[in-house]
Amino acid sequence: MNANQQHLLDAYRAAQRGEAPPVQPGAGTVRAVREVLLWRRFASVVTDPADRFPARALRAVRSLGASLRRPRPLHRDPSASGAVVRPAAGHPVRTGRPAGTDARRAASPCS
Repeated sequence: MNANQQHLLDAYRAAQRGEAPPVQPGAGTVRAVREVLLWRRFASVVTDPADRFPARALRAVRSLGASLRRPRPLHRDPSASGAVVRPAAGHPVRTGRPAGTDARRAASPCS
């Protein structure tokens, strides 16, 4: 059942009961569109030109272009920033010592 059929049914029931008929569907659509247009005109007058959409979009495009032109390092030196760098899962941790020379290795009882 669409909105017009529902309205006809409700109008019939209201007439049978002696009540006021319901508002027709779409009766406030034109008024709502006019109010939205009026609000947009008002907002365009009171909004600072730097905050309007074209200016915001232009700033976003410029900042994106600047960030794409900026050279980026291939990796960061963890000692320079003091940040803790964790290796990716499945990759060995490089400590700077050759493999097999662990100072904390316990002495073997077989040697």
